Amino acid sequence: MKRQIQMTKEEMLTLLKGDVIPALGCTEPVCVALCAANAGKVLGEMPEQIEIRVNAGIYKNGMSAGIPNCKEVGLPYAAALGAVLKNPEKGLELLEDVTNDTLKQAFELIEKNQVHVKVAKEEKSIFVCCEMTSGKETSNCEIRGAHTNVVYLAKNGRSILEQAVNGSTGGENPLVEKLCQMRISDMRDLVDTVTEEELHFLLDGVEMNEKLAKYSETEKAGVGIADAFRSEEKGTGEISGKALLGNDLMARIITKVASAAESRLDGCPLPTMSSSGAGTKGLVAILPVSETAMAVGASPEQEVRALALSHLVNRYINAKIGKLSPMCTCVMAASTAAAAGMAYLFGGTNEQIGYAVRNMTGTVTGMLCDGGKVGCSMKVATGSTAALMSAITAVYDAPLRASDGICGNTPEECISNMALIGKKGMADTDTVILEIMEAKS
Repeated sequence: MKRQIQMTKEEMLTLLKGDVIPALGCTEPVCVALCAANAGKVLGEMPEQIEIRVNAGIYKNGMSAGIPNCKEVGLPYAAALGAVLKNPEKGLELLEDVTNDTLKQAFELIEKNQVHVKVAKEEKSIFVCCEMTSGKETSNCEIRGAHTNVVYLAKNGRSILEQAVNGSTGGENPLVEKLCQMRISDMRDLVDTVTEEELHFLLDGVEMNEKLAKYSETEKAGVGIADAFRSEEKGTGEISGKALLGNDLMARIITKVASAAESRLDGCPLPTMSSSGAGTKGLVAILPVSETAMAVGASPEQEVRALALSHLVNRYINAKIGKLSPMCTCVMAASTAAAAGMAYLFGGTNEQIGYAVRNMTGTVTGMLCDGGKVGCSMKVATGSTAALMSAITAVYDAPLRASDGICGNTPEECISNMALIGKKGMADTDTVILEIMEAKS
């Protein structure tokens, strides 16, 4: 007997509209900037001291990530910019307001050693706390559970905002709780009930992330990874990068995903359409699916449904694994979600879409997250390659055996095993990575 779907169509649309939103810059430094912007607005004047505490995942992902409209990288600069901007109403796009004057004021705070960032090692989930002082005036802001989830604001010790943190599986959003009770097949059945018009807003993400992928064609970005992939000039050898890679579906996906990620994580001033609270996850969940839709001649309705499935699976896996895991969730979650979306476009059955998840589980599980940086473009290109291979083999009924390693009989079992590896099997991984990163700084 078929299990009843746990989420209504209206609830799914509400979840997607709240989850698939524009973001400017790597989400972790933006989160720190947002926290500082809240505290700065409450303080109402230029701070003399800024103290930031973050969980290990925020610290790791923000250490080397580029900041939009700023030549520097790292969390102290993000905090200083937020403190100067005082524009928390802009959410994840607050750094688009950076000007030369803003930069000058922020750099002065850094140069005078007025900004300090520490790791709160006891915090295991998303956590940013900012305390500012100016004379006898103080302000505080705390973000928990999600990158925009402000749970505490105070001035001079007097609470302005205080709300409880939902510590359940899905985080702060009760709709994610419903999603976590569903099977991947339920999600597919649900997206099949939604019309093209109702999901048309998802195409905004395709347009936005396609524009981001083209940025490095005319502007210098990162270390030249995307340039190497699409170069028509000969390298050290006698053949160009484009000739070596070709121009088939896989090559186009690799180049677009790598280009978009490299530009974004180098501080590109263009926004990304995010998914599950992260811009890079958004471009990984969107671009391989939209490129595949074009390749197979999918109808607009098929494309938006595949995109919806990709976003839902991405959110589901992130909720199970945790948003800031020792594993690269841009690959573990977003690339696996893209594999499900591509299998859908290839005409896969519910069972075959599950096979795509199983094949990803047995292929890329365990890829480390060592922070947000331009090198992530190589990781997500690798994940997208695996996603296409997993989707193709799935629809040709060539799944990895359920008895193989950490694979399971169902996609839900596979994801649970994936999460167990990240939470239990790699419990000390972040500690070691942080030791290496802190030694550098």
